Amino acid sequence: MNRICWRWADILSRMLERNEREAVRGDLAESGETGFRTLLGVLGLVARRQAALWTHWRPWLALVGLIVPLGMLLSVASRRIADSSAIYIWLYANNWDWAFVRNPGFRHDLVHYVSLILLDYLTLVCWSWTGGFVLGAASRGMIQINGVLFCVMLSFGALLGAPLYFAYYLQYLHRALGLRSFPDPNAAVFALTFYRVMLPLIVQAVLVVVPSLWGMRHGAGVARLRPLLRTTLWAAAIATLAAIVIQNPNLWLFVRPRPVMWQGWLRLLLQVVAYWPVAYLAESAVRRRWHDRIAFS
Repeated sequence: MNRICWRWADILSRMLERNEREAVRGDLAESGETGFRTLLGVLGLVARRQAALWTHWRPWLALVGLIVPLGMLLSVASRRIADSSAIYIWLYANNWDWAFVRNPGFRHDLVHYVSLILLDYLTLVCWSWTGGFVLGAASRGMIQINGVLFCVMLSFGALLGAPLYFAYYLQYLHRALGLRSFPDPNAAVFALTFYRVMLPLIVQAVLVVVPSLWGMRHGAGVARLRPLLRTTLWAAAIATLAAIVIQNPNLWLFVRPRPVMWQGWLRLLLQVVAYWPVAYLAESAVRRRWHDRIAFS
């Protein structure tokens, strides 16, 4: 128990500034206190430091202007992608027969739909990474607490926000278009708990939460980059956030945009730009490898 308390005290101390963290660790190592008293001391210090940060306006702006809208935006996009992929996963996984593989048309459709699902998942990962990058770059001094708040917001969006939003969205469509209620053609899919509950949670955890935290770490270090590269990354991030809204028409609940002649080209361009994290991470990995090779030489 004493070792566990010391371990948690060490983890909590990472929420302090580097200089203060090193000083606190040195004092605790020399104090000879038990692990439990050490944990309480570090917890109290971290709580006071975090409370002091919330006396300013910037953390509240990040919470209201970034954490809440980004969390809901990604939760709605994640639920839409999870539900659309569930239909095809159920179609092949729950009705699989190896005899179908001998049919060329079946193989063609299988490759086609698997590619679409993987592309949707990759798009969601890039959207989530971008959301985390923007949040980390905008609030570098509070990346730990903002990461916790963002995860809480994503959990709320997955469990309550997105399901309620889509339920209201369907009601809105029926009222606005005067449609009658028809039986859901995909009722057999979502009658199963895995596709209705578990798959959206898995998609949210793996393809949204993890990439978002990863993007926050990179966003926190954007200030060290060259001004031109920093401006380019910000432009790509803003374009990606716009792509999330444009490529999810169910988000336009109260907006009725006028048709634009080049809207198709705009959507294609934003779709390509949304994959900028892949290029950025690949370039960063190559650059680190090159620097390590030079240093070794």
